[in-house]
Amino acid sequence: MINFNKKTVASTIMDPRKGFDRNSINTEIRIDPLTGESGRLAHFGMIKIQKDDFSSWNTPDTRKNCPFCPANIETLTPRFPPEILPEGFLQKGEARVIPNISPYDQYSSLTIISREHLVPLLNFNKKMLIDAFNAGIEFFKLVSQKEPQLPYFILTWNYMPPSGGGLIHPHHQLIITAFPGNLYRKTYENSKLFYERSGNNYWAELCKVEESRKERYIGQIGRGHWIVPFVSLGVLGEYNVVFPEVHTIFDLSEADIEDLVAGLLRLFKYFDSKGIYSFNMGLFFAPVGQAENYFSLHARIIPRTYLNPFLKPSDVNSLQMILQEPFSVEIPEQLCKELAVFWK
Repeated sequence: MINFNKKTVASTIMDPRKGFDRNSINTEIRIDPLTGESGRLAHFGMIKIQKDDFSSWNTPDTRKNCPFCPANIETLTPRFPPEILPEGFLQKGEARVIPNISPYDQYSSLTIISREHLVPLLNFNKKMLIDAFNAGIEFFKLVSQKEPQLPYFILTWNYMPPSGGGLIHPHHQLIITAFPGNLYRKTYENSKLFYERSGNNYWAELCKVEESRKERYIGQIGRGHWIVPFVSLGVLGEYNVVFPEVHTIFDLSEADIEDLVAGLLRLFKYFDSKGIYSFNMGLFFAPVGQAENYFSLHARIIPRTYLNPFLKPSDVNSLQMILQEPFSVEIPEQLCKELAVFWK
């Protein structure tokens, strides 16, 4: 059984905004239904999203120094050893998979998504994104055949500077590893526990429950179910897509990738309407040869922002870094109502 537990606590202050009258301000603490970890909802309405000025990010000088731009890609980007890829890279349309010159693991690669240096959200198109995801999955499958002892395949995307993206030129990160990271490990372990206790796949059950409750369920495209999670990892909320029938990289079909992209393009239109221009994304597969009954493919998309456009403070503070607890100013159920309009 999936439980959605939350508790509201109130802080009382003598509020200068109300002539120092007594004012009670609520904070909501929610418990993640899979991991049991807490997250906070507070500061409602306190963060005003403002777009940045992109013009300084797309000049002849910035493009001249960008290794991913067409004029530099052949001379400034590394290549794979011939035993991995004889050509040194994997190309699909505009997308090119290359090794990361600053790797995080044994297999730490990048997919350069486009020839264009700066791609605003509304300029991403279906073919560009399908080619990029297909290139990454093809590389995953290639390495899986060569390195069967590495079971975890993770695709991430840091888009624009607030996300921690070091380069404006859009690119995915591809990690193939035996060490999947703490969030992946916790969701994996708790998915297994849920299956052992109930005999059911948590992700399939989550889709059924959320669809029936109609509080955070956005809609379905193909085999992908779009949901706003009960506990958001980001200050501006979080958006998930779950493919209950897809487990490892070998279960993902061309149609699934097209459906994932169709949902992302709708999400990007919604983000643009709210002034959101940056996000983190992670795509998590079941480890090859394991967990195929209890771990399903899912993606997390987390909007990112600067808390104000002048000082550019990060939206990550001591709550997330020191307490390791997510904090959000957006109510998931309200975000679902807003995004659902873009699914019609």
